[in-house]
Amino acid sequence: MREELKSSEPTRVFRFTVSERAVHWLTALAFFSLLLSGGLLGHRGSFHNVMYVWHLTSAGILAAGFVLIVFRGNRRALRRTARELGRLEVEDHEWVEAIPSRLLRGAPEPAPTGKFNAGQKINFIFSVFLLVVLYVSGVDAIFFGRHHNFVFGFHGLAVFLLCFIVLGHLYMAIVNRSTRPALRGIITGEVDREWAHEHYPHWAPEPVDHQLTPSEEAPISPLLTGKEEKV
Repeated sequence: MREELKSSEPTRVFRFTVSERAVHWLTALAFFSLLLSGGLLGHRGSFHNVMYVWHLTSAGILAAGFVLIVFRGNRRALRRTARELGRLEVEDHEWVEAIPSRLLRGAPEPAPTGKFNAGQKINFIFSVFLLVVLYVSGVDAIFFGRHHNFVFGFHGLAVFLLCFIVLGHLYMAIVNRSTRPALRGIITGEVDREWAHEHYPHWAPEPVDHQLTPSEEAPISPLLTGKEEKV
């Protein structure tokens, strides 16, 4: 009987809503668009002008798209995720302090206290900070130019650091075998239940067959999805 109950449990659980996934992919696509157009910027000429417009347009789409998702999407889910990612607990400090022992002696990774581990939280905090630096230094360059501009010097530094973070993020999402199943969560919103329990034992996700009441549902813009999303 116990085996029958276990087999009847959903094999997948919800991890990210449509709004959360929309913010992630909007940021990812805009970042690579900005990186490509910024790297192709020249000094003058028609090609430079095209790349410059492309660069500014990408930055504008990222900012406008984020505002649209916040106002038309699932604000409760976005606020909950941002709050958890932006807060480092005591256990997260212990997770960071244990990195040398994991790298040198192969010690097991401490279990995160909730939906995200300390590495994901640090990634989020630094990424947001560097994006703010990019926008501030970019706007400064529009008004005061790039040459002999001290503030714009931080633009290149922020790009370099963000590239380093993104490469690490891609490695964990695509190459690393133990964390690779998480990629499904940011694509479909669902992850394997057993994997979630193993890597996030203190996180209490919702099974995929959980039916929300009308009061729990939050409408989202038809531009993002053609149906209501689950909270």
